[in-house]
Amino acid sequence: IDPTTLSGAINGRENVYAQLDSMLSNAKESVTIVTTAEGFLRKISYFRSKFKKLAERGVKIRIATQLNEEIKKIAKDLNKIIQVRPLKRMRARFTIIDGKEVLFMITDDNKIHESTDTAIWVNTPFFANALETMFNVNCVERQ
Repeated sequence: IDPTTLSGAINGRENVYAQLDSMLSNAKESVTIVTTAEGFLRKISYFRSKFKKLAERGVKIRIATQLNEEIKKIAKDLNKIIQVRPLKRMRARFTIIDGKEVLFMITDDNKIHESTDTAIWVNTPFFANALETMFNVNCVERQ
């Protein structure tokens, strides 16, 4: 097996978002995102129209993050497109596409510059399933 077909490292937030954009474009069933409050606001700003198109195609989109008043307002405005769930205990940044592909950031976005943000992409249903389970355990019901 050629490992480059199963994984890759991405450096710089612009490149990370380009990879995420590509992954979202190929989503057929589900998108699960765990992110920080700051990351949530960035992703909504950057991917709002993409999320809308995905929802129109029937793709289920769930995002978990720390809630504040601004995020609660956005979640209410977008409740037909995305399900926003509060995180109970976890601070992490990752995205799962269709239970198969995972893009996870290896640093806290509060502690690094966007040019040094780094992500790892893996195509592994086994790991994706583990993260989906962690998402379901650590997130309370939809708000």
